This record gives sequence, structure tokens and C-alpha cells, in this order.
Amino acid sequence: MENIQIIYLLGFIVSLIAVVTPIIKLNTSITKLNVTMENLNRIVLQSEEKVNNHETRITLLEIGGK
Repeated sequence: MENIQIIYLLGFIVSLIAVVTPIIKLNTSITKLNVTMENLNRIVLQSEEKVNNHETRITLLEIGGK
């Protein structure tokens, strides 16, 4: 290989690393956000179920008190 081809090859490898590294970091961040959103969604659904249970109990107390 000639010197110029080696320089082009090294330039290509450096450019490839410069492009791939942020993409990998972005993918990692997106994965973490997805996991966080799934956990938050589960927590909201549990809270919603508790609120519904409380509303049912309040309704029964109101009906029984009349």
C-alpha cells in the first residue's frame, strides 16, 4: 500500500469512529428512557387502581350513610 492509501484508510477509520460513537450513546439513552417510561407507566396504573378502590369505598359509605 502506498502512503496516501494508508492515510485515507486511517481517516476513514477515525471518521467511522466519530460517527458511530454518538449513535451508540444515543441508543443507550433511548433504551434507558424506554425502561424509565415503562416503570412510570406501571406506577401510574397502580396508583389509578388504588384511586378507583378508594372511590368505590367512598361511594359505598355515602350510599350507606343516607
